[in-house]
Amino acid sequence: MINGIQFKVCGLTRARDAQAAAEAGADYLGFIFYPKSPRRIDLDRYKSIQPRLPEVPKVAVTVAPDLYTLSQLEGAGFDFFQIHFPIGLSEEVEAWSKLVGKERLWLAPKLPPSVAFNEDLLKYADTILWDAFKQDKDTYGGTGSTSDWNAFREAKANYPETKWILAGGISPENAIEALRETGADCLDFNSSLEIEPGIKDLERISQVRVLLSEVD
Repeated sequence: MINGIQFKVCGLTRARDAQAAAEAGADYLGFIFYPKSPRRIDLDRYKSIQPRLPEVPKVAVTVAPDLYTLSQLEGAGFDFFQIHFPIGLSEEVEAWSKLVGKERLWLAPKLPPSVAFNEDLLKYADTILWDAFKQDKDTYGGTGSTSDWNAFREAKANYPETKWILAGGISPENAIEALRETGADCLDFNSSLEIEPGIKDLERISQVRVLLSEVD
């Protein structure tokens, strides 16, 4: 945490990038297990770098997993589980929450602009991650597109007991504006810190620390 602001570096595939994120002050390290993501890391690869990862909370990121897949990730020692999913999966959401626990579940519903946030989700997760919406049914996160900041600000104000994480196109160039416009206190960086998908730019990561240290 820097000046009261937390941040996550997501889409990691290399131990050296994870270490750079930790040195920059990242509060969370995200690893994507969605097969259709260009930043995907499989579980065997993750386990091979796991001994070299820094002691920073780790987040397994996936899309609407079945319980077997989620249990495998749970067994790999992750601290949190970020699950993206289309709206309407109420039974699945309840099952995910029962498996990993409400306090460790980060729900990231794929909300079309015309659809209001479903407060029933708060029964199952203490944390909501707000990401950009893409019409493509297979696209979840990592697009570089900006999410709906106004809707985020409104949801955060309506449910202040919930932890809200702002994702979607967050970059060193717009992070300060995002904080001021939304009142966010946790940001999720992904594609904006890359040289190419899954390979981070260490200089860009270090810029995040400098930026957040200047927040007044």
